[in-house]
Amino acid sequence: MPIRLRLAVAFALAAAAIFALGAWLFINGLSSAQLSTIDSQLAVQLGQAGRYLVAGSQSASAAGPAPGEYLVQVIDAAGRVRGASPDTGTVPLLTAAELAQARHGQIWLNQAVDEENTRITAAPLAGRTGWTAVAGVSLESFESTMSQAERELAAAGAIFVVIACAGAYWLARAALSPVERLRRQVAALSARPLQASTEESGIEVPATRDEIAALATTMNDLLGRLQRALSRQRAFVADASHELRTPLAVLRGELELADRPGRSREELAAAVRRAATEADRLARITGDLLLLARSDDDRLSLQLEQAELRPLLAHSAELAGPRLAEAGLTCRVDVPADLRARIDPDWISQAVDNLLGNALRFAPRGSVIVLAAWGGADLDIEVRDDGPGFPAEFLPHAFERFRRSGRSRGDGGAGLGLAIVQAIAVAHGGVAAARNKPGGGAVVGLHLPGHRDLGPG
Repeated sequence: MPIRLRLAVAFALAAAAIFALGAWLFINGLSSAQLSTIDSQLAVQLGQAGRYLVAGSQSASAAGPAPGEYLVQVIDAAGRVRGASPDTGTVPLLTAAELAQARHGQIWLNQAVDEENTRITAAPLAGRTGWTAVAGVSLESFESTMSQAERELAAAGAIFVVIACAGAYWLARAALSPVERLRRQVAALSARPLQASTEESGIEVPATRDEIAALATTMNDLLGRLQRALSRQRAFVADASHELRTPLAVLRGELELADRPGRSREELAAAVRRAATEADRLARITGDLLLLARSDDDRLSLQLEQAELRPLLAHSAELAGPRLAEAGLTCRVDVPADLRARIDPDWISQAVDNLLGNALRFAPRGSVIVLAAWGGADLDIEVRDDGPGFPAEFLPHAFERFRRSGRSRGDGGAGLGLAIVQAIAVAHGGVAAARNKPGGGAVVGLHLPGHRDLGPG
């Protein structure tokens, strides 16, 4: 069942219940008011019952008709009618038990008289011990009025509920029409090519500044995020395919050359070495891509522990020792001996290894690469070199995937090292940053808020 129909039915039921309660209260109030009026008039007739007695005698007398349709009787202690209004007759309107009760105080009751429901009151007659005055009036007019009121209320209630249901349906339809319009726009977007830009993938935001406008804004934000994620995924797949194609092509070429007849043992060995190099490069790029894919899915799990930074960074410098010696470089570890932090040592080591590898490719021969770390409430790790630094236009994009700072593909870089550093920093709740030193050279590091261990070791 559509929402607008459910709302209309619910509103109609609520309106019917409210109207029924109001009608019940009105009918009760009207009935009470009319009965109060009738009882007041009966009390007046009861007070004038003595006029139906002939002065100086105790016989019944036609002292004049009672106003309207009132019935009046004067009954003596023996239960005989001693005076009555015309057409009332000589039979007491009350039974012996009711007369006995009336002799002790005024009573009120409803009973049938000549097949008509009649309101009756009785009380002791003033000045006559044991005598009772009785007054009554037919309730036909009262019942007719109440029946008519009930019929009119029922008809008005039906009309009211129908109008309320129609009004609720119209209001619900009007209130939900912007939602339906948003649904149609989103459905239209799903039929568009996925290459549409974020701007083309938006939906119209109403100028009402209400919940519908907020929903449209939220949906636009969601669509924008999905579009950006899709664009990143496509760019990632395209760049990954491009990067993997080169080592695969080289590997295939080396294997084809090795398969040619007449190759010497030395040529075959050289071809195998070159194929192994390309296979290593292929494995390295594949591993980096998998790491970045895991970081995109927030699955870069950390094993945090309190670790000493100086041995950790010194170990990275030691592992880079052969490459440093080959490039004619030295590495200085500038870390306080007591510096500890809550980190994942393996991931931080990989980030530092990537930064050292990046510095190795650009630091001039004979220079010193500085590996530094310090901390107050936060932890900072930096790798500094004296190379040419980053081009100014590259710095804003330094940590994007497959970005290279003007170097050739022959240096072994795929443009993923700094992106991995950024992913590791983000997984620790921090950020990676790159800048150029005023005197020349580059500085790349990680800033990890709240990871500095200020407690005892």
